[in-house]
Amino acid sequence: MTKNETVDLLKSQLPGFYSAEQVINLIEKIEEEQVKPKLSVTQVREIAQSIVDAIEEEASNDNIVCFDDVEFELDYQRRIEVTDVPINYDVIRDCVENSLTLAFDESQEEDDIVELERGEE
Repeated sequence: MTKNETVDLLKSQLPGFYSAEQVINLIEKIEEEQVKPKLSVTQVREIAQSIVDAIEEEASNDNIVCFDDVEFELDYQRRIEVTDVPINYDVIRDCVENSLTLAFDESQEEDDIVELERGEE
């Protein structure tokens, strides 16, 4: 039961007095609403850019492509062709995970600061 459902239930009851026990029971049945974090377009762009930056940094450090495992073949015209370029997906996954974790941790800290400021007023 949500807060609004509880208020509607109380309004629909016949007018009268409620005992403290009835009110406490109703309050205990109220479920806390889940607050989902909302991101602005700017925040999404910043997160995307931080992911791109992290992947570019790993690429410049030669951590994404496994150059030692690149496979080549000699074709019938005696040309060398690259047949396989192994990608280290774990590095990419870590870049994405770390960027998202950092972004949401910072977002949570900002929300905490805003809540503290509201509480002090």
